Amino acid sequence: MPNAKMSCFVDTSVIVHTVDRSEPEKRQIATSLLRRTIKNRTLVLSPQSLNECYRVVTDRRQFMSREDARELVSDLSGSCTAPLDFAVTCLAWHFQDQTGFSFWDCLLLASASVAGCGIFFSEDLQHQRQIFDLRILDPFKLPHLNDLPI
Repeated sequence: MPNAKMSCFVDTSVIVHTVDRSEPEKRQIATSLLRRTIKNRTLVLSPQSLNECYRVVTDRRQFMSREDARELVSDLSGSCTAPLDFAVTCLAWHFQDQTGFSFWDCLLLASASVAGCGIFFSEDLQHQRQIFDLRILDPFKLPHLNDLPI
């Protein structure tokens, strides 16, 4: 079914761009991507991505107050359907051995894979790389994000 919507995982850095006022173009793309995937019910997140997002926007980059960041994370929690258990950890080890990516990135990839995602949106990994059934795409390098079945 070529026109079917595809579940997609959005990496932490893309979520963070939705609140980063220093890069308006990336902010617009990231916000549009999240809105579209939420509307289409194709967005998949993991507890790790939401926890990382909270830490980055409150501590590391200090974009938001704790209260505002908690509201952002709470708003996204309905899409937090990817598992984070020992089976995901084992798959992350396998991905790490196959790709050479950091363990934390592989944990997100494994979580997305187990959740059945077809696309993993990230600006931090290799654009267009295929890892089993998961395709990594950098949303900021795509000329036509609206053409994707997400």
